Amino acid sequence: MRHLINFGLLFSFIALAVTGGLAFARPFSLTVTQIHIVAGALVLLLVIGHLSGRLPYFKKAKIGRGRVVSLALGIGAVVALAALSLPPSSWLVQQSYESRQRAHIVRTSSLTGFGEISDTRQLISRQPNDPSSSSGLSLLIQLSEGLETLPAIAVWAESSAGTMIETLHLQQSLAYSDKPLWEDVRTPRHHILPLWRHRYTAVSKIRPDGKVDTMSGSTETHSYALDPYLVPGEGQKFILCVEINLPKDPNETFSDPQIGQPSLLYAGYIKVDDEQPYSILELTGHGGGSAEDSGNIQYDLEGFTSAKQIVDLLLVKLERP
Repeated sequence: MRHLINFGLLFSFIALAVTGGLAFARPFSLTVTQIHIVAGALVLLLVIGHLSGRLPYFKKAKIGRGRVVSLALGIGAVVALAALSLPPSSWLVQQSYESRQRAHIVRTSSLTGFGEISDTRQLISRQPNDPSSSSGLSLLIQLSEGLETLPAIAVWAESSAGTMIETLHLQQSLAYSDKPLWEDVRTPRHHILPLWRHRYTAVSKIRPDGKVDTMSGSTETHSYALDPYLVPGEGQKFILCVEINLPKDPNETFSDPQIGQPSLLYAGYIKVDDEQPYSILELTGHGGGSAEDSGNIQYDLEGFTSAKQIVDLLLVKLERP
C-alpha cells in the first residue's frame, strides 16, 4: 500500500506540475484547469494517506519546536504575499502569458455561449442579464458543406452610429494574441479580421501593437453591454455584424497566398420590437483595401469569387422575455 501511495503521489505531482506550467506559459484553458484541480485533489488525498501512516515519525522527529514554528511562519508569509499580490509572487505572475498578453486578450461576455452543432454549423447564444425584462439573442452560422478549412469568425453588435457595443464571439484561436498562428503562419489579427479589430480598438483604446490609442474611444455615456439594447417596448435598434475570413484562398484579384481574398462582412439591422423574431444577415462589404482604409468597410465586392460561397446562412433570432 505504501508503494502505491508513493507512485500515486509521483504521477499526480507530475500532472500538477505540467498543468501548472501550461497555465503559466499558455492562455487560459478550461481543460488544463480541470486536470490541475483533479490532480491537486488527488495529491491532497494521497498526502493525507501518506501522513496517516507516518504519525509516529512526527512524534519521534528530533527537530526543535522553534524551527517548526519558523518554517510554518515562513510558508504562511509566502502565502500571504501571494494573496496580497506582493513580490515575489507578483513578479512571477507578471511573467505569465496572461499578464504579458493582457492588452491583446479578448474575452467575450459570460452571458454568451458558443456551440458546434456540426463541423459547418455553429450556434452563438447571448442570454439576457435579466430574462424577465430583456430579450435573448441567438445566431445560427451555417457554412458551406464543402469547406476543407474553417474560416476565422468574429461576431459583434454595434450601434447605428457604428460604435461597437459588445463582442459576442471571437474564434478562440484568435482571442489570445494579436499575432496568432493562423493556419500555421503568424498573422496579425488586424489583417485577418480588420473590421472587428478596428472597432475593438475604438472602444478598448488598445491598438494592435499593444499601445494605448489616446485618439480613440467613444463617448462616456456609451454602454458596452448589449442588455440595454435588448429591452422590448423602447424602440431599441442595433446592428449585428459577422466578419468571416478563410485563409489561403487567393484568386486573380487578391493574390496574397496567406490572406487571399479579404474578410467579408455580413450585417443586419435588428429591431427589438419587430413582430418577426427572425432576421437574416446580408453580405455588406469587405475589410480589404489600402493601409489607409484598414478597418473601414469597403463596399465594392468585385473580384470576390469563392469567398462569397463560404456562408450559406446567418440566421438571427430574438427570444422574447
